[in-house]
Amino acid sequence: MPDADIVIQSCDLVNFRVHESALSLSSSFFGDMLSLPQPSDNDAVDELPIVRLSEDAEVLNSLLTMLYPIPSVVPISYDKSLMLLVASQKYDMVGIQSRIRAEIQSQKFPTPTGAATFRAYAIASRGGLSSERETSARLTLDFPMTFEDLPDELPFFEGWALCDLIGFRKRCRDNLISCFELFLNLHNPPFNIWMACRNSTSGYSSSDTGHSPPWLTSFFKQRLTDLGQGFTTPLPNPSNIREEYLLALQAHITSYSCISCTNVHTLKGDAFCKELENRLSQAISHVGASFIFRQEFRAPEHSPKL
Repeated sequence: MPDADIVIQSCDLVNFRVHESALSLSSSFFGDMLSLPQPSDNDAVDELPIVRLSEDAEVLNSLLTMLYPIPSVVPISYDKSLMLLVASQKYDMVGIQSRIRAEIQSQKFPTPTGAATFRAYAIASRGGLSSERETSARLTLDFPMTFEDLPDELPFFEGWALCDLIGFRKRCRDNLISCFELFLNLHNPPFNIWMACRNSTSGYSSSDTGHSPPWLTSFFKQRLTDLGQGFTTPLPNPSNIREEYLLALQAHITSYSCISCTNVHTLKGDAFCKELENRLSQAISHVGASFIFRQEFRAPEHSPKL
């Protein structure tokens, strides 16, 4: 900008020549700051005052393009887009926050996977992005959470955010355990659909015991065993449970030519799966990801100071 009257400098020492008026109109933060007398700066660029910011050049380049009637430069990665949102919130650019979210949605960023979900959660937590924090916390449940899996993401975390995520995962795990334990005992509707299942080895009949048939009992017990390793393995995903159930049923039918379970599934299996999916989804959705650590593990008021 040849007629710029201020220089914005990134943390990696890249200078952006912009207009005070553009900054002030888009940001109450900059409006208040620039309305005050500015100290003399021996490092001025072409006699223009410098404002040094903590964001890198990539984030600032994206942010500053949104101040002018030119095509916006939106990052191509999800975590960089979160950093851009954090910067716009930090500098109180309300209108630009909405534009960034709209740009992100229109770009249809691929959903982060693996360690990237934990990095997204850490960035959103650090920047106070509550909705993005909640979303990414739930994405982390599909992946292991150990120090071995997250060596590159740990530096992004603040201590309280890591503790919050641990607490969130524990609560989700406990709710899922309760849900699977409920399905292990199928006395009451809508669970008690499995009747007269007999296999070739035990002569088992579900009507004799009031419990699920052995293949289904094994299916649920295996999910409980996996939940016992809630940090070293992913948590069960409600969207995958139907496929896993069908594989267990198919193995049972193939091994024992069980006509009774085939008939039960044909008549009522879809409703049973939907009930299982809904209950598992509710078990997770009822757990919030916000401020778990600070609410549950806050030190007593009169604890001695170190």
